[in-house]
Amino acid sequence: MDSNPEEVMGCFLGMAVGDAMGRAVKGLKPEAIRQIFGTIEDYKDVRNIIGKGTRNYRMQGLYGAPTQCALAVCDGILKNKKKFIEETVNNFKNLSNGGPENYFGAFRSSESHLWKSVNLLDDRLLTEPTLLSSATGSFTSLSVPLALFYKNWSKTLASQCFQLAMVFSSHPLEIVGSVLNGFLVTRFLSMEGSELVQKRKEILQEAVEVCIQAEMEYQSSFKLFENEWVVKSKNAFSHTLQGLIVQIEKPEKEVLQWIVENANGYSNREIRYASQGCVLSLMLLALYWILNRENDFSLSSILRQGRETEKLGSLVGAWTGALQGAQAIPENLKTGLVNGREIRLRGDALFHRRMKKNAKVLVDMEMALTNKETEEGKRYLPKETRKVLKSINIDSWEDDEDIVPTKENRAQWRKFQKEKTKAKRDRRKNLPSDFF
Repeated sequence: MDSNPEEVMGCFLGMAVGDAMGRAVKGLKPEAIRQIFGTIEDYKDVRNIIGKGTRNYRMQGLYGAPTQCALAVCDGILKNKKKFIEETVNNFKNLSNGGPENYFGAFRSSESHLWKSVNLLDDRLLTEPTLLSSATGSFTSLSVPLALFYKNWSKTLASQCFQLAMVFSSHPLEIVGSVLNGFLVTRFLSMEGSELVQKRKEILQEAVEVCIQAEMEYQSSFKLFENEWVVKSKNAFSHTLQGLIVQIEKPEKEVLQWIVENANGYSNREIRYASQGCVLSLMLLALYWILNRENDFSLSSILRQGRETEKLGSLVGAWTGALQGAQAIPENLKTGLVNGREIRLRGDALFHRRMKKNAKVLVDMEMALTNKETEEGKRYLPKETRKVLKSINIDSWEDDEDIVPTKENRAQWRKFQKEKTKAKRDRRKNLPSDFF
């Protein structure tokens, strides 16, 4: 089935909507999200929790780095499809120049993987893989505009997704994850949402084949594997998707535990949650969610997982939009999306494969949005001289990265868990009255 403008627009718009919805609660644990915001059905206002659970101000309804990365690719391929990598790289470089304090240029992201990768673009030929080996899912959105431009899966599209991802990361999980995302976008564009559950195992089997091809390409492109965890990860996605075929009909709790255990087999750092910043677990969580969904655009049940909600939102927002079209996105999410007009213009441009004349210049547009967020944020920074109550730290998943006793030391482990539970309970009792 041929894709139509509504589906292409729905995918690109849905990515930005999911990104913006997830950005407000990024870094929070599920318990904190439920306590502060309840369900995530719209764009949340973070002003009351700055300095208490969210470190920095985030403009309500404004998307973050996943969509900005996709916009850089979008404008690159629309400008010159034959040299889209060079154009994309120039867009990334321009977006990284200048910018307000505490931002990486115009990018609204605090992830070091992004700025390190962009900074390395000047030090090598684009045909050479980057030295940065990240697998956090920072670059999976790169393949979305490519998939929407071509609309159908092909060797050409697979190769372009692979080559573009290789510019920003040399890790097999990041590269294959980007290729997989491109395939899934085209697959969802070609089908009706009502067919999804019925065809989910067929989709997963096709995805396995796509990943096998990408993994073979990776092994032929990277002859030497110096890092033992990189070697171990070279076939991770195809093996993991084969496992998901078996797991897909099981209850959510069992599947989430399996996703965590599986990801730990391929990661050099401990993965404790499916929504943690690991591309393998994030994409599996998003896939399990989309393949068990009813026919609507509600992202609440995936965003309540917390932690890397920005990436999760952009993934499932793009896939759901591709399946259901722009008309399925609730009106309040369309009107509340900051810069929604330009997102729509580019979604339409990707369908017709040419940029609209009245579209804003990417760098000027994004820098203006980042500067506006910065100026707004200055009004809501907590005043250091004002001490209303003791410092409060909402349950942020980043707290879990602290060193904890090993389970072998049972006495220390029990003591640590009791103190952690008591600390959480005490923090929640002392929440300020203006939290809600």
